[in-house]
Amino acid sequence: GSTFNTSVFSQDDCAPVNVVSATGEWGFEMAWELYGPEPNSTNLVASFQGEDDWSTSSDSLCLEPGCYAVVMTDSWGDGWNYGTLTFELPEDDILVEMNDGFLAYFTFEVENGELDNCWWELPGCLDFEAVNFTLGANVDDGSCVYIESFTTSGDEQREYFLYTPEDLPEDAPLVFVLHGYYGDGIGIASYCGMNEVADQEGFAVCYPFGLYDIIGITHWNANFVNYSLVDDIGFLSELAVYLQTTHGFSSECTYSCGYSNGGYMSYTLACEHPEIFRAIGSVGGTMSNHDYENCSPSNVPVVHLHGTQDEEVSYEATEFQPSSPWFGQGGVEEIVEMWANANNCTETTTTALPDIDPWDWSNVDLIEHTGGDNGYKASLYRVNDGGHDWFGVWGNMDIHSSVEMWSFFSQFCSSTSNVEVPEQPELIRFDLDQTTLTGLSDATIQVFDQSGRIVKTRLLRNGNQLSLEDLSSGVYTVIARGKDGVQSLKVFAR
Repeated sequence: GSTFNTSVFSQDDCAPVNVVSATGEWGFEMAWELYGPEPNSTNLVASFQGEDDWSTSSDSLCLEPGCYAVVMTDSWGDGWNYGTLTFELPEDDILVEMNDGFLAYFTFEVENGELDNCWWELPGCLDFEAVNFTLGANVDDGSCVYIESFTTSGDEQREYFLYTPEDLPEDAPLVFVLHGYYGDGIGIASYCGMNEVADQEGFAVCYPFGLYDIIGITHWNANFVNYSLVDDIGFLSELAVYLQTTHGFSSECTYSCGYSNGGYMSYTLACEHPEIFRAIGSVGGTMSNHDYENCSPSNVPVVHLHGTQDEEVSYEATEFQPSSPWFGQGGVEEIVEMWANANNCTETTTTALPDIDPWDWSNVDLIEHTGGDNGYKASLYRVNDGGHDWFGVWGNMDIHSSVEMWSFFSQFCSSTSNVEVPEQPELIRFDLDQTTLTGLSDATIQVFDQSGRIVKTRLLRNGNQLSLEDLSSGVYTVIARGKDGVQSLKVFAR
């Protein structure tokens, strides 16, 4: 089974073409679109969406003379898994394959004697050494990611992505950003916005990759006793020291933050290695039961952002469950206060922040514990009616998680910070009634679910539309990359 749509030209002067789409394993991940007959045309000639494994479908087209571009996508990011696309032209057959990645391009001509220039503008990562090299791309969209390997003292190979702004000075701060459960370093780097803050403020960002837990899901072992055997404490602490040593990053200004499970892990690092991680942040994550029961809070300052209606990681206290390490800790306010009290904070203030976006149906209170030993401080951004979100990207839009955490961290470094949310170009627009994205400029599109997984990748040209009706109902984050920059957008699928 498959879905094949065509827009066949009516002109008599056209070439008959038989198009054969053959899926391999994971056939539903395979898709392609054909544009033409003029270079950089927004005219969608035909498209295909796979459904079943190892199925073959064909359709007849009549293609005008001209230039054509095939935009190939794979929703999982590992290529078409033996899937193929064949254009059976009168003079020859063209075989198109996608062996890896989320996105790739292929161009060809049909009896073209009129157009001298068949150059298509195809955005993507141009560096073959990057993990997300885009086959066929010819315009750099700034998306290249380079995964590096690190060997722990336990002789285990681990991976991370290091983002370093240009002309970064010696002894610059270092911020770890840890992905959530199911996620990976590339995913959270794509949507969290920390790189843009780093460009503005002058610090490096490390995005490590978690390993699989006992049920095969990428995770961080935040002292999850009897649930994970992965030594993430050793990996992350050793990696931080290695980066400080080899890149000259500041040992006094190294921090960790994370989303969901990554927030749990940041608390664990504050418990286990306060001499390495000098402050931590958590977005929608709390302390594991083991850490809550056994950790003696260190002098590591804490900033925590959490929605009161978070249905994944409760804002309120939870009861211990012997079969799960995720539960059995106090509420978020109690946990932040626990760290403040351990450092003898003397003052607590609650400030209602401006409700900048009344249409996000939430508002924010900033609870600050100050006057602690050696200037210790613990802060909580309570997002009233907020969910399990990376605030500022989706969910509450009155604050931006990356901006607030760096503003907090920078208080404990040599510099002070008054960071503004990075400006974004308008590359796409979302129509809620139609559940469609409309391109306002040529851009590559990535759609993330709330766990940070990429669920859709496309090239969206100016004026074209992309339907999101095939997604399960819920909130998604769309990242659009174009020549004018990066735009993030919260969308709802019904």
